[in-house]
Amino acid sequence: MRLKPLFLFALVLSLISITGCKSDPPSLMPAVKADNTAEVITLIGKGADVNSRTSPKGWSALHYAAMNGNVEIVQALLKAGADPNYAGTKDGQATTAARMPLDLAQGMMNVVNEIQPNDREAELRKNGLDDPVLIKSAKDPNAVDRYEKIVVLLIKSMKAK
Repeated sequence: MRLKPLFLFALVLSLISITGCKSDPPSLMPAVKADNTAEVITLIGKGADVNSRTSPKGWSALHYAAMNGNVEIVQALLKAGADPNYAGTKDGQATTAARMPLDLAQGMMNVVNEIQPNDREAELRKNGLDDPVLIKSAKDPNAVDRYEKIVVLLIKSMKAK
């Protein structure tokens, strides 16, 4: 009779470990913001939410990848089911205009098309866009091509959904 309570206790502990104590899927946001393609792909493989956001109405991982001009991350997120039609605000506040990832990619494509590479950093900083990853991406001589590829990817993906 003494073994029965011990057995039930062990059974409950095993059920808790099987069902209730699973860790949350890893977050993509830090890896996407850091422009770490390998880490993003690894995290997607581990079940990270490709539609994760900075806040309930905030930008998604796809927003940051599109803005940062990372074709590989955009492709990986779209392939894994990221929503290209989601419009969010950077800070998640309703007082600012919601943008889709395509809006951000097109805006950056305009910047890199119209402003000389040596002047891009100053122009971005002047407009409050001082993220080091974004600045590095915009200064890259291949930035125009990358943003054009992202725009095409997003348009195709939006039509498919």
